[in-house]
Amino acid sequence: MGRLGIYVSSKIEKEIRDIYQLEIQSGAHPSEVSLSSVCNELLRQGLIMHNAKKNKDSFSQQKWNREILRKVTGSYEAVLMILTMMNEIQLKNAGSNDDAAIDAMLSQYLSAIKEAEDTAESNHFVKPEQGE
Repeated sequence: MGRLGIYVSSKIEKEIRDIYQLEIQSGAHPSEVSLSSVCNELLRQGLIMHNAKKNKDSFSQQKWNREILRKVTGSYEAVLMILTMMNEIQLKNAGSNDDAAIDAMLSQYLSAIKEAEDTAESNHFVKPEQGE
């Protein structure tokens, strides 16, 4: 393992010691965490950031957003397919072959999903101010 003798400002030293103390207070045993390990992790993360800035094409927010949207949309479609199949099975086992009943039950589920999404959105995201 390499060894570096470096000097840091008092502010940075205090922040490193604060991180170390937080680790100890969070339940880490002193043999599991040390000032050296905290500094090593901070340097490692800093190097990752430095290299990412050097290689600007390493991360594309637009590509990431597109991929997330693709996965979410695919998951949503899969949920709809599963709900449709489960409803058909349930109604056919109950002796009903009525497509209108399947559509009504599926509509109920979709309304419940939409309501759950709206509730989650209102609980987890800040609403924009009026007039924005």
